[in-house]
Amino acid sequence: MRPEIHDYDLLRFDFGSALRRVYGVEDLAALIPAAPMERLTWQTDQATEYHAMFYKEFDAEIKELYREFVADFVPSILGTKEFCFQRVPTFRLHFPGNVAVGEFHTDGDYNHEDGEVNFWVPFTNAWGTNSVWIETALGNSDYQPWKLAPGQVLKFDAVHWSHGNKVNDTGATRVSFDFRCIPMTDYAPSEKRTVDAKRGLWIGDYYDVL
Repeated sequence: MRPEIHDYDLLRFDFGSALRRVYGVEDLAALIPAAPMERLTWQTDQATEYHAMFYKEFDAEIKELYREFVADFVPSILGTKEFCFQRVPTFRLHFPGNVAVGEFHTDGDYNHEDGEVNFWVPFTNAWGTNSVWIETALGNSDYQPWKLAPGQVLKFDAVHWSHGNKVNDTGATRVSFDFRCIPMTDYAPSEKRTVDAKRGLWIGDYYDVL
């Protein structure tokens, strides 16, 4: 499955406004930490105060819109209405001088299994070193950045295709989230858990259905 860019209705699914409320800013790309941060690692890239704010406010500010988005956007991409999806998307902040994920990896390295489809959704312009870099062919480790704008989604096989970040030298923060879906024809209950948060990779914990 080669990466693909798809469009969605940005006016209907205005995640940017919700996130600006959460962080009290007018421009998400200008969101900068008040104090210098150490370079994030795979152990710390979900542990900042900004991530804590997102997950704390998720139910009140984003959950309903997110579920509506999944219900509207995903079926036509997967070709089925029968699928499970990541209950809470994974939030990413790619600050200047830092990374958003701690290492180049495949999601398979983190216990995710065949059948998952990854959707990467930026809420600021993403290009160059503030974007996600994905190998240009499966297994070749030749990474290139993807250029997207708000209103676009990158669909790719994160379980098998290696991906990650460069240190952001664009001067602009990239704000995004990503989530995973599995067609029910490919879903198999698993006893595995996510490496960081130890969420169970099954429906009722990490995954949900509409």
